[in-house]
Amino acid sequence: MNTTETNLTTVAQVDIKSAWMSKINWTQAVGIAATVLAILSGNKYEIPVETQLAIVTGIQGIQAAVTWVAKTWFTTTITPASATGPETPTREVIK
Repeated sequence: MNTTETNLTTVAQVDIKSAWMSKINWTQAVGIAATVLAILSGNKYEIPVETQLAIVTGIQGIQAAVTWVAKTWFTTTITPASATGPETPTREVIK
C-alpha cells in the first residue's frame, strides 16, 4: 500500500479483490453457520437452552474478536463495491 499526504489528506492506493476472497466476509459466514448449527443440533439432541445460549454467546464472541483482529491488522485490500462507494472521495479506481 502506498500513501502520500497532500493538504492534510492521506491518499492510499490499495489492491482490490473480490468479496468472495474477504476474510471478514468468511468470518461472518462461518459464525452464522456455526450459530445456526448449534441451535439446530441443540434442539435435536435436547441440549438445555442455557447451554445452547452459552454456546451461541461463545461463538458470537469469538466471531466478533476474529473479525476485529482481521479488519484491524490483516486487511490490506478492498472490494470493488468499497472502491466506488458513496463515501469514496473519488470514483477513479486504479487497478
